[in-house]
Amino acid sequence: MTISRSALTALAALSLVSARLEAQGYRIRLDARGQAASYRGLQSDSIASSQVVPGPDGGPQTPDGYAVQCSGASWCYYYRPGAILRGVPLSTTADLLLWGFGVRGLSLHASGRLITDAGDDNAWPATEPNAQLLEGYLEYERDWLKLRGGRLLLASRLQPMGFDGGWARGRWAGASLEFTGYGGWGLGQAAVVPVTSPVLNPLDEWRPVQRQLVAGGEIAWMPGPVDVRAEYRREVDPDLNYFVSERASLSFNAQPSRFLRASGGADWNMDYGELGSADLTLTYLGKQFTVSAGGRRYQPYFNLWTLWGAFSPVPYNALNASAQVNPISWLTLRARGERYWYEASGADAPLVTVEDRGYRASAGGTIVPDSHWTLDGSYLLEFGPGASSRYFDVGVTYQPLTTLQLGASGGRVYRPLELRYYDATGTWVGGRASWSFANQMSIWGDGQYFKDTRDKPDAGANNWDQVRVRAGVTITFGSNVDRRAPLPPARRSLP
Repeated sequence: MTISRSALTALAALSLVSARLEAQGYRIRLDARGQAASYRGLQSDSIASSQVVPGPDGGPQTPDGYAVQCSGASWCYYYRPGAILRGVPLSTTADLLLWGFGVRGLSLHASGRLITDAGDDNAWPATEPNAQLLEGYLEYERDWLKLRGGRLLLASRLQPMGFDGGWARGRWAGASLEFTGYGGWGLGQAAVVPVTSPVLNPLDEWRPVQRQLVAGGEIAWMPGPVDVRAEYRREVDPDLNYFVSERASLSFNAQPSRFLRASGGADWNMDYGELGSADLTLTYLGKQFTVSAGGRRYQPYFNLWTLWGAFSPVPYNALNASAQVNPISWLTLRARGERYWYEASGADAPLVTVEDRGYRASAGGTIVPDSHWTLDGSYLLEFGPGASSRYFDVGVTYQPLTTLQLGASGGRVYRPLELRYYDATGTWVGGRASWSFANQMSIWGDGQYFKDTRDKPDAGANNWDQVRVRAGVTITFGSNVDRRAPLPPARRSLP
């Protein structure tokens, strides 16, 4: 097992700190889980064009029945079922909170993970590096100021991101304003390692040779039931002194009354000088029902150093509506629908009729006859450019004790892939059990059987049937220092 030097250093530091602070307050949460799964993929193969024979439908195929693509070359290519691959991913996650350093408002937060694939085929993705520091920072907080320094994860409308650096937030209560600023060295997109890490190979031939520098800020105005936020962020390649990205966003959330809520926002891609994604949703909150309606625009975004932006990804617009009704206390019904269409791509294809719109809809319900039983079911369908799908699932949960929960579920998905060689139908059934005890520990386990059927008129109609088994345990322990401290005086809520 290969463990990065930075992760080992961080774990050793945390162990040293925890060992020296036995009198201080702490909280530790450990979560260990494992899974066993197998699947059969596809393997590319080739055959000389002179050995190809005509198939039942007139198309070319191999002598043993695999459809091939020749394109006038001396070799023809096709896919055959690959070997069965078995993955056994194992992971342990630890969350740590330390306080009581002698400085009021100072605390240490850390979250790390050890992960590996114990299977012989090394078939499970995202198991490297084996040791990963998700977050690790010191925090100092007073009435109007909060400071953080270390490895940070930032949730934002401009996409979540991680970086090693500093973060500060200040509040001006009199003006209902909040100011946030941050900066540091960025991590890879949707990753806890730098973009320069060899773990991400081969990600892109033109990756930066140094970690990008990240800087940004946010202003929030929160006068009562209104929350308005504006954010700006830039990322710079220090090696070339070029922008990796530059974006800004504006969002709001308002609830003028107990029955009405509005939320939305938009982001602006300053790299290309164009509007990014945007959305607006209005919700009415009734006593026995909730109704929402809105619209959205989705624009894919890629950093400037990647190649994908050169393909000018086309955004799509959508209108949607949803409702949830509680006609009686033990029944909840829900439904949602959306109509979407793509903007003009500018591509010239005079002999091809391009389908550029589609829709998706879903419906479901939940029945809770008593405190022990819960039944739930849903149905979803989608028809879009080039493909469609239908999906339904049902589940039942039985909780005989407050500490014990048993469940069973099953479902099916139909995927007529019109632009692929074959249609596919997947069916699954499984069960789950979880048990909590000692108020600080829980264990769980589940198993599922997947049956995959491929409708392909040649020997390549392989199935991906598989069984998955998972199990895990969560333990929380710590000092009771904070529990012995008296709670602050309660404040009476306003009418």
